[in-house]
Amino acid sequence: MPAAGPAPRLVPFAQAAHEHLQQIQDVTHALTPTSSNLGPYDVPAYGYLRSIILDVHAFGGSGSGFSAAEDAPWSVISEIALVDTNGTPVVGPFSGYDLYLVNKYGGYAYAPDPKLSPMYSGVAASDGGFRFCLRVPVEFSAQDGLGSLPNANAASTWKVRITLAPANHVYGTTPSPLPSVRVRMYLDAWSQPSRTDPEGNTTAQAPPAVGTTSYWSKIILPVSYGFNTLRLLRVGAHIRNLLFVCRNTAGSRSEGDAMFPDTTSLFCDTHLLKAYQKDLWKHEMFRKTGLSAPIEAANGLDSGVYVEHYCPHLDGRAGDELHHRHLATTRATRCELMGSFSAAGTLTVLTNDVVPAPKICTDEVGLEGRRQ
Repeated sequence: MPAAGPAPRLVPFAQAAHEHLQQIQDVTHALTPTSSNLGPYDVPAYGYLRSIILDVHAFGGSGSGFSAAEDAPWSVISEIALVDTNGTPVVGPFSGYDLYLVNKYGGYAYAPDPKLSPMYSGVAASDGGFRFCLRVPVEFSAQDGLGSLPNANAASTWKVRITLAPANHVYGTTPSPLPSVRVRMYLDAWSQPSRTDPEGNTTAQAPPAVGTTSYWSKIILPVSYGFNTLRLLRVGAHIRNLLFVCRNTAGSRSEGDAMFPDTTSLFCDTHLLKAYQKDLWKHEMFRKTGLSAPIEAANGLDSGVYVEHYCPHLDGRAGDELHHRHLATTRATRCELMGSFSAAGTLTVLTNDVVPAPKICTDEVGLEGRRQ
């Protein structure tokens, strides 16, 4: 009797599928003293959605000696949101500066700082022009495609909403005439794999735990002078990242950094998770991201921004995680940040949480449980 041959292997999805990139929008709109709505724009149906890429370019201003606002050039977008086929926001709505922070600290790329991109140029004093490139993330694990979502129904599409900010959100001293802003938008996706590869092996037809969804949401909490207990309301799933942005009453992050508590405690259901001295928190952010330049410089940390990661790789850096260190919460979980602020202001909380797909295989991706 002839010996049995080797059993056919299942080719993983990220090996069987192909990366796909296509331009889906190219729109130019003049900056004005008021906000301007763009879209909503349909995302074309194709395979599995990984992210939306934005190329934002301001040009055509005139004059000299322009100053940039603190959050510029990212602040040219006052609101952006990626909405699923049911009308539910998956990313946002939040500002262009928020999206910049998500790109930089969210654990998505080898070179995380958008300021290091060859496409980046800050606000020019000569004409007020600038350019940057940001992603609106869906997938959170490039190694296997985990978090990429089905996008094959042309009759029911994902949508992107964008609102351009008033010119004074970008400039301290504004150009005259004001620049125009060109927004180019690209779909980043996986193709639908063939049933078999060229060697006849069966291929995985979907990402692991397809339907597992990563959300980014925002809440702004008022802060008073003195000791504050700030409750984090986005619970009920697996927290992957927490980003805190402290501002004074005038909206300044640099002043917000000065008023941020010298010691901050993060609790979850009365259990102390971290008690950070402010400089040590910044050191831990550097250790996990490699952002070592001076604050506000390219490859540096940002004033007033503090990040708690739950997505470490084997070497300790944030991102490309094994999915087993996310902070599991239920709707009854009580998460709180405590500390003494030296002035009144606000604390913006950007929460990145992951909702596992129903009947998820924990051995496959290391996510235990599901939303309660």
